[in-house]
Amino acid sequence: MLSKLVTIVLIIFCLVQAALFAQKKEIVAYFPGGGFGNHAYLVKNIKTSGSADKITVLIYAFGIPAPDSSGNIVAKINPYADYVQPYTSSMSIDGIADDSTQSLRGQFNQLRKLKSEYPNLKILLSFGGWGGGTYFSDAVITNETREIFVNDCINKFIYGNLPLINGAGGIGSAAGIFDGFDIDWEFPVSGGPEGTHNNIDDKGNLTKLFALFREKLNAINPKLILTAAVAADKPNLNNYDIKNEEKYLNWFNLMTYDFHGSWNNATAHHTNLLSSSQDTTDNGAEHSFDKSVKYFIDSLGVDSRKIIPGAAFYGKCWFDVDSVNGGLYQPGKDSAGAFSDGFGNYIHLRHAESMGYKYYWDTLAMAPWLYDSHKKIFWTFDDTKSIALKTRYVDAYNLGGLMFWEISQDDSAGTLVSTIFNKNMPDIRINKNISMKSYPSIKITEPINMSKVIAGSNLIINTSESDKNGSIMKVEYFGDGVSLGYDTKAPFDWVWFNISKGKHYLKVVATDNNGRKAYSKVVKFNVR
Repeated sequence: MLSKLVTIVLIIFCLVQAALFAQKKEIVAYFPGGGFGNHAYLVKNIKTSGSADKITVLIYAFGIPAPDSSGNIVAKINPYADYVQPYTSSMSIDGIADDSTQSLRGQFNQLRKLKSEYPNLKILLSFGGWGGGTYFSDAVITNETREIFVNDCINKFIYGNLPLINGAGGIGSAAGIFDGFDIDWEFPVSGGPEGTHNNIDDKGNLTKLFALFREKLNAINPKLILTAAVAADKPNLNNYDIKNEEKYLNWFNLMTYDFHGSWNNATAHHTNLLSSSQDTTDNGAEHSFDKSVKYFIDSLGVDSRKIIPGAAFYGKCWFDVDSVNGGLYQPGKDSAGAFSDGFGNYIHLRHAESMGYKYYWDTLAMAPWLYDSHKKIFWTFDDTKSIALKTRYVDAYNLGGLMFWEISQDDSAGTLVSTIFNKNMPDIRINKNISMKSYPSIKITEPINMSKVIAGSNLIINTSESDKNGSIMKVEYFGDGVSLGYDTKAPFDWVWFNISKGKHYLKVVATDNNGRKAYSKVVKFNVR
């Protein structure tokens, strides 16, 4: 009896430890600070949305490398928004207004208060972004320029010695806020918006920048963090020395979004999970979250734990799109600048169906899209289903976590952040109707029984369901008796990621709006 009790205790301990380990994945949120992005979104909204105790790293974006009065490339920020502007009580995370005489005000003071309430949260300052990397090439071009830039970053944001402006700033005024830096150079060697400085030696010089940052951060505290936001497509990745950079970085933030956009003359997904054989845009490049991660692991040899791919809390759209195939992979026109009201954010896209759009789900790419057949407008985006799948992918491939651009685009309840944290779509509430006599039914259509599956592949699960006296509201998927997650939005399909060698069995359970459950037949298959 005692031995059985000890065994049970050990099993419970192992399960608890496994759960704790699973939650250690980084949840990395970019925050549009310094007057960038959604001006109405404040640091306090991270708390009121319930996201502050779920994210592990907040990346404040952006500072930029830019010349000072002597022509040296130094770290520039927006002083007024960052630490000069006095916040009112209604803007403050704790309801206490800034005193106009205090040395730290504005968003930096709010970040300090946020860390005080959530001491496990790490905050990084990101440099660059789209349009913010004009002078990166100049900052890294010589040993001297790199030394100037890195020393300035550390002086201002690790030691906290901000420039004194209108009584704000001064020695140590921002000390303790930032735990390191994120370098988001878009892009070294070539690319970036018009006016970006590029140099053939950018690739090697960027590696030297990381090495210098790492050396100086380690001298202060080896726990200080250094990350890099990098392109997720092969052409741009050729301009990084990823394998050498890996040893200096805590992780790579893979920008696994913006794969397509209105710069293409045909619609396609911009942040799809898997590659689709039907995507012939960009000469059949088949960009995807999965393809980018596999390239980093298999071709570049990066430690999976140093890979943090991204989700998109926003969408991209095309105009004048034909209704064939629900608008997917059809000719379309540039929509740039047409939605300056922020409609392209998830907070607005989640209501699109009530505005005349039809929701579609791509069972090959595992990605959603929206199409309005009257206005002929097509949207590609991430939603709770695609993001829940991405979190499952992160676990299956032992990645470092999941990041996203950016937190102000989530809704006021922090729905997408909660989806990442819980690794599931928001659950549904069902009012059980026990008077219903008929039950729903569900079967697995793919894979079929006794299928042959290759080890390490991503197994797409398709189902067929019916319900005479109701509608299916939720389908949960079980691989070898363990939940693979659940789907609360039709069509109901899922993925078993990175499936291991051996014999496996699969079943699904459907729940309808009356609370009735249906169980599929078990599908058995061998993974070779």
